[in-house]
Amino acid sequence: MKKFKKILAMSVALSSAMSLAACSGGDNSDSTTTEATTTTTAVTVAINSETLASEEQAQVADAASLLPDVELENKNIKWFSFYDPFHPTTSGNTKSISLELFETKYDGTIEYIPTTWANRFNDLSTNLLGGTGIDFIAGGDLDSFPKGVPSGQFDPYDEYVDFSSELWSSVQNLNDMFILNGNHYIMVTQSSAGSIVVYNRQTIENYGFDDPAELFANGEWNWTAFKNMLLDYVDNDAGLYGLDGWFNETPLMLSGGVPPVELRDGKLVSNLFDERLEKTMNFMYDLNKNGLVLDKNLTGWAEHPEYIGQGTELFYIGGTYILESAPEIWSETFGAVGDVMFVPIPKMDDSDTYYINAGMEAFMLCKGAQNPEGVARFMECCIAAAMDENAAAIADRKSKDDYGWSDEMIEMKHTIAQLAKENPVYTIHTGVPNDLSSILDSGEFGIRAPFYGYEWSTVRDSLADAADIMIDEFNASLNG
Repeated sequence: MKKFKKILAMSVALSSAMSLAACSGGDNSDSTTTEATTTTTAVTVAINSETLASEEQAQVADAASLLPDVELENKNIKWFSFYDPFHPTTSGNTKSISLELFETKYDGTIEYIPTTWANRFNDLSTNLLGGTGIDFIAGGDLDSFPKGVPSGQFDPYDEYVDFSSELWSSVQNLNDMFILNGNHYIMVTQSSAGSIVVYNRQTIENYGFDDPAELFANGEWNWTAFKNMLLDYVDNDAGLYGLDGWFNETPLMLSGGVPPVELRDGKLVSNLFDERLEKTMNFMYDLNKNGLVLDKNLTGWAEHPEYIGQGTELFYIGGTYILESAPEIWSETFGAVGDVMFVPIPKMDDSDTYYINAGMEAFMLCKGAQNPEGVARFMECCIAAAMDENAAAIADRKSKDDYGWSDEMIEMKHTIAQLAKENPVYTIHTGVPNDLSSILDSGEFGIRAPFYGYEWSTVRDSLADAADIMIDEFNASLNG
């Protein structure tokens, strides 16, 4: 029966592909219609852009009322990074609402000091030693924290903000997750939806599976439902693959709500023997041993999200950004608009909670910053932009007009974002000292190993003692 369903599904996929090919061929009899459609689309986009710009101007005015009325003595802040999200470029990014607020409310400016991904840590040290007065860097990827604190790269920002204010109290719980030795070092301005599971509804329907979005709505989107679909679908010999993506391990590992290491009471602690972490590790191990993960050895160490659109792959894990482009771009990969949908990472079977490997907008104040007050005010602009009630409406309009998203997709993103606020889980294992990070973040003898077919109990027992020693050394360094 399983083989029959696969043959039927592949026949449907082939038939659809041939129909599409037939529709795309032929003469140019529709050229006039296409020209008219293109013109109409261009006018519509222009109107939508004007509407969006007007709404953004109104949002700037509304959000500015949330900001403290102060005069900055120094109006320039220095941003150090391998990318620059704050200045419009020919690549198409536009000025953010937060920057508009900083400019209009405080007459502020942001100076970009560039580096490269490969040299960012060395260049940071050089700038700090040279006293160039760089102010802040990105903190959301958690690859500099907490190791940069005892090494003297970052300063706490507590004296520059007021957590009793309306702005900072709204994000205090997020900031408190990263207290180190009694101080705040990461300035978190908002959380966001983390990783999602993308799928094609036509494939789901062809195999008679329950729609994951419906399972999620009923509280039934769990590890078992996820795994059983993969078991019934995957046939590597027939070219039918299961789970794809480069960033599967972390969101699956955190779906149990427990990171491998975390900050607790201002100190670094190990969770390697936590029972919930063990369950997630065993779940990932089972996915591998059952052949449910795309074997990149067979694909030249490349992911193939386009298999989703071709109906030969079931699930792909990534961020929402993979669908945040023109619909003709993402539909070319994942399938026709209307067929593509996404859900959060499935929850643990015996849990009522969907834990989200949340994203976040966050920054860190550099040691010797020349304008910490200016950075604090800009952080408040980021928080105010996120808090304003018009922000979601503007983002929704962009999702519909620019990305071609359906109302259901937009609603799902809101739901996942709310879960990210209620049940965020972050892992700092890549931001701990290098020796500790190298043994934790390994696909052979670290926390990613179960996803590649290594039993967790063996992996854990081999690294736990060394991890404990390094954690104790790090905590001792905080007092130094």
